[in-house]
Amino acid sequence: MAWLFFKVLWVGVSFLGCLFPLVNFHFSGETGGQKPNFVIILADDMGWGDLGANWAETKDTANLDKMAAEGMRHSASWDRQFHISALGFVDFHAAASTCSPSRASLLTGRLGLRNGVTHNFAVTSVGGLPLNETTLAEVLQQAGYVTGMIGKWHLGHHGSYHPNFRGFDYYFGIPYSHDMGCTDTPGYNHPPCPACPQGDRPSRSHKGGCYTKVALPLYENLDIVEQPVNLSSLAHMYAEKATQFIQRASTSGRPFLLYLGLAHMHVPLTRTWQSADPQSRHPYAADLREMDSLVGRIKDIVDHTAKENTFIWFTGDNGPWAQKCELAGSLGPFAGLWQVHQGGSPAKQTTWEGGHRVPAVAYWPGRIPFNVTSTALLSMLDIFPTVVALAGATLPRGRRFDGLDASEVLFGRSQTGHRVLFHPNSGAAGEYGALQTVRLGHYKAFYITGGAAACDGSVGPAQCHEPPLVFNLEDDVAEAVPLDTGSAEYWSVLPTVREALAGVLHDIADDNTSRADYAQDPSATPCCDPHHVACRCQAASQTDLPTSRNVRQ
Repeated sequence: MAWLFFKVLWVGVSFLGCLFPLVNFHFSGETGGQKPNFVIILADDMGWGDLGANWAETKDTANLDKMAAEGMRHSASWDRQFHISALGFVDFHAAASTCSPSRASLLTGRLGLRNGVTHNFAVTSVGGLPLNETTLAEVLQQAGYVTGMIGKWHLGHHGSYHPNFRGFDYYFGIPYSHDMGCTDTPGYNHPPCPACPQGDRPSRSHKGGCYTKVALPLYENLDIVEQPVNLSSLAHMYAEKATQFIQRASTSGRPFLLYLGLAHMHVPLTRTWQSADPQSRHPYAADLREMDSLVGRIKDIVDHTAKENTFIWFTGDNGPWAQKCELAGSLGPFAGLWQVHQGGSPAKQTTWEGGHRVPAVAYWPGRIPFNVTSTALLSMLDIFPTVVALAGATLPRGRRFDGLDASEVLFGRSQTGHRVLFHPNSGAAGEYGALQTVRLGHYKAFYITGGAAACDGSVGPAQCHEPPLVFNLEDDVAEAVPLDTGSAEYWSVLPTVREALAGVLHDIADDNTSRADYAQDPSATPCCDPHHVACRCQAASQTDLPTSRNVRQ
């Protein structure tokens, strides 16, 4: 724990103004051997059916579809049933079906019961991802990588929980979801949210979950450079900063990690499309095209600077937010019909396929076989151990991991992924983070079910199941009819499910686990000028990456 003491001490001294750590992007020095670069792109609330390579009804992801054709998608064996895409259906899963827990698992390779992050952090949260958890960025930093994070963080913004103190040399983005603060360009939401108050007028109360008192902040390292954020230009700013980071890092002689947390497809959706595509009548499709264009731009800069030595991994944090109606994404065939009949949504915040099954594309020319599918069951949890292995780094000691090294699958040398996955409760039913849904091969067992808020406002009540509901996903991807509890098939599966669940719970009990601090304090709210209504401040110039940063929050 000595390292933690010195880390916190360093942060404290920094905030007192006694130390100004440099973040210099004029890198120099070889690390010895050519290590691969990594670009991890995480979409927000993107449906499995939003990717055209998955679902023929989607026509808005030309760049991602091209990347999928040139790389690998993780496919299940159900493509022969639908004849939608020659590449088949993906079988890649988020580690949780809501924002903070999913992102914590991506960066640690551990479920929420281990890393302590079981539900979302708030604007006023004083804590974040526990400091004794080691992030992917910290591991790669120690291996000689330069690390950057652009976009949504949502793992704690106050003090030492900020990205700059969690292994990222450079940070540019919003500390949480971009609906967690007012803006002057509120975009599309359901229900609509008002713009930030102007002048000296205080904000008016507003129903519907809108944040009206504090404007949405944009950070560059530890500085708030804009509050409120101009959402209409956010995608462009992210693309510019990502381009600069890749170009600088590629010419530095050092390998790099870039983690890009997109605002797309989370509400509010921007209104940029109105001028860019005046013929469009559907905000979601237009926003999807904007996201696809951003990803295409990142791919292009990688192809022009470090194509043969850069691995791009695109995926999503969880399924679509059905409560947002026409502003939510597509589940594809994963309709969760059993839950729909009980009430509520089977998407985000649930453990149904619509909440957990997400798009995933792996792209690495010359390393990942061209236009290949995989029948392996994989998870966002696998990103951490896979990247660590490919970087030639070492997993942190003294803790256990839920992800696996998927390198052999990615390179086409194996079809073996997870034998079993566990989907944590994420808000629709049960205790946050509890493991009550088990994926075993093509079977899926529910010890608890519940529907999140649907478009019509309905919520499916939590229902406990003992013995559990078991679905055969090979025959029933829509999760419509569970197996008969009296059938031989059911009883051939149940003992293995129970054994697997008991095993992981015993393993977690014996592990070095963490507990997140979910306390809240208004003083933790990001605010660049508390004397102005909604914390308004003058936007700083954002034309280039800084050569150093002032430590100020």
